[in-house]
Amino acid sequence: MAERILGNRGHTVVSDPSAPVDLLVVDEWTSETDGSVSVARAEGVTVTVLAEMILDGLPHPVVGVTGTAGKTSTCRALEAILRESGRPVAISTTARSGNAWPDHSLADQLGTAAQGTVVIAELTSTHLCHMSNVHPDVAVVTKIRPDHVELHGGVHAYVAAKRRLVAQLDADDRVVLPTDDPETIRLLGTVRAEPWGFGTLATGPGAYAVDGGALLMSPRGALRVPSALEGPLLRSGLAAASAALALGIDPDEIAEGLRSLRPFGHRQAARSGPRDITIVDDTMAATPVKVRAALEQFGGPGLVLVLGGDDALAGAAVHASPEEEAMLAETLALARERARAIVAFGPARGRILPHLAVDVEADDIADAISRAVDACPDHGTVLVSPMFPLTPAEREVAAGPP
Repeated sequence: MAERILGNRGHTVVSDPSAPVDLLVVDEWTSETDGSVSVARAEGVTVTVLAEMILDGLPHPVVGVTGTAGKTSTCRALEAILRESGRPVAISTTARSGNAWPDHSLADQLGTAAQGTVVIAELTSTHLCHMSNVHPDVAVVTKIRPDHVELHGGVHAYVAAKRRLVAQLDADDRVVLPTDDPETIRLLGTVRAEPWGFGTLATGPGAYAVDGGALLMSPRGALRVPSALEGPLLRSGLAAASAALALGIDPDEIAEGLRSLRPFGHRQAARSGPRDITIVDDTMAATPVKVRAALEQFGGPGLVLVLGGDDALAGAAVHASPEEEAMLAETLALARERARAIVAFGPARGRILPHLAVDVEADDIADAISRAVDACPDHGTVLVSPMFPLTPAEREVAAGPP
């Protein structure tokens, strides 16, 4: 059998050009409308991704996590909760920007994993659209909104990709859903798995926000957990706690893990700047949905917002569908309302400026952060939440000195 591997720069490697090709392995940023994918499927070639090859047929419980926002934070929160409870965990340690995408580091762990090891897998829409066998023991869907539509050819295809995580589940499986998000529930349609919830609306077993903390509900009873978590980290913690409950972890053990959660790298991670300014590295916020969540968390009279980055991904314009354009305009209007100053940088300025007048333009992210600090009052907040794609190197600039 020959393998044809399509990388994220569009190159193709054929191990034996004379052999018939029956498997195309693409990377996780390959569009499902990519010409190589379309030709392969038309010729009857199976298309897959490394994630599917790693997860297929594992003798371990698998938790699969997808969603428009909060995937990585939910995976890392679940990892922390399980490790705090003493459970063995297998999760990527080398995926880009701290993501939990299944990669070779996960495959290496699985080679020596103890019995009962819980496998945690973050699955993006561009994993799922190339996967035919998707059957985690516990599926978690954080939120679904139009996003990365340019990689799928339309909103319906994007939603269909997300739905693949739950489409093959049956009554013996478990699914964790946001009970307070009717749009996500509607887009998913009928799901046959046993339901577990998270969010602000307690409807049955799951983890829910209450004043001063979280409420863990399971067949074993209910436990109230004092916690200072808030915003997106709270939602990720609740989704992870619900997944842990669905795995059968005792609520008391989950409570210990919840109390220890802290922001994860590039996801609203704060550091100290000059003049007692707080600099928030939210550089994984490359969509309007994620920036809106950050603005709701950090809005205030001392807020300076840094927006920008690249305006294309995989050769296609980002946030260009009518649904995403509307969300972009709404979020930029909220940004103008919440921030005392806005600094824009990079090619994405061409997408930002038609919607609002920014206060400062910068050449690159380092210049943008420097100018934002200059514009920020003492004790204020510089929020680096770009709304457009960045490179890993640009994210490290926002993280500050090591």
